[in-house]
Amino acid sequence: MRSLPAFVLTLMAAISMSQRYNGPRLTVKPVYCVAAGANDPTKQQADDLTRQLKIARARYFELLKGLDTFQLTKAPEIWRCPEPASEIEKQPNGGAEWVVNALLKKDRFTRWTCPYVYLVVFVGTGGFPGGGGGRPINGGHNNGGGIVILSQESMITAPNVQSTLQHELGHAFGLPHVDVYGYDMITNDSIMSYNPAHHPRFFNPSPNPGCLIPEDMRGLAKNTWAFPNYRFDPVNDVPEGYSMQKDVELGPMDLDGR
Repeated sequence: MRSLPAFVLTLMAAISMSQRYNGPRLTVKPVYCVAAGANDPTKQQADDLTRQLKIARARYFELLKGLDTFQLTKAPEIWRCPEPASEIEKQPNGGAEWVVNALLKKDRFTRWTCPYVYLVVFVGTGGFPGGGGGRPINGGHNNGGGIVILSQESMITAPNVQSTLQHELGHAFGLPHVDVYGYDMITNDSIMSYNPAHHPRFFNPSPNPGCLIPEDMRGLAKNTWAFPNYRFDPVNDVPEGYSMQKDVELGPMDLDGR
């Protein structure tokens, strides 16, 4: 089999390099997606969202040993969506792909140039999306921005919204569920489990909040666009006798034409 010409190899390498994020440090950007015909969130609701995000930010700082945490924009953005709630609720996967496509278009980014982890709160959609969700846009640990989706109803009615927020942000930063490592989703100590002991009561923290297990810390350390000042220390960050599992990366989102 003949080798490819040098100019073809150079072009392939250039294309490969272009399909990587290479921008400013990632920032978590809260966005209210207000369905057509719905009322904007109140100032109190916006203040409560900011407060919850600041609590999550402080908790990540604590879990990363005071070395780093995520950046956060100053205030939530209000985006008045042209679609009514009935159309948004038809979207698969809680509307995650749909809203990422819409926000990238609105903000004039591609999936490879987006400097945000969008934290989208749907307004006027009732309980949609149920339970929330989170993903890195391009998959992996260090390939750019991410998405978290929640509903305004859950922000008001779900007492465990803080633990949900920490969990879904973990996904947006590239962390998988702990069961991919063979750990139990109900009893594991990680924020990436579903352990009910981690649940707070709104702004009152749980007496047993979730932590970062060594696999989580390793994953966040790889996300240098979000946590450039944190380094994973295999000696001090892995307890004696702990058996580290093989790293697992989340796949990319399937976005229309992107």
